[in-house]
Amino acid sequence: MTDPNGEEPVQVDLSTYEEPPPPVDVVKADEAEAFERQIRGRQEWVRTALAVGAFMSLVVILLVLLIAAIGEITSDNIDKISTVVVTPLTGIVGTIIGFYFAEKRGGGN
Repeated sequence: MTDPNGEEPVQVDLSTYEEPPPPVDVVKADEAEAFERQIRGRQEWVRTALAVGAFMSLVVILLVLLIAAIGEITSDNIDKISTVVVTPLTGIVGTIIGFYFAEKRGGGN
């Protein structure tokens, strides 16, 4: 039997079974461990940057309030500013730094 072009069709033998190749996305154990170390190093850097940045923002705001207290802002306004800004920021910074040191102590697991 030939097709309209005059060529013989290809015969496929379906009676045999061939093992499929392994998936492409399989990662060897050594490569996975190296990747894990690389990610841990980046995570550590980001955690450190966040903790230092949050702490420095708290220090800067406290310094601004201290300079404002010496200047022309009244103590009543400073009390309001510290209630609205410093209190929540102190809680946020404490949470970030607590998480940072808990991750350092626990090894991130």
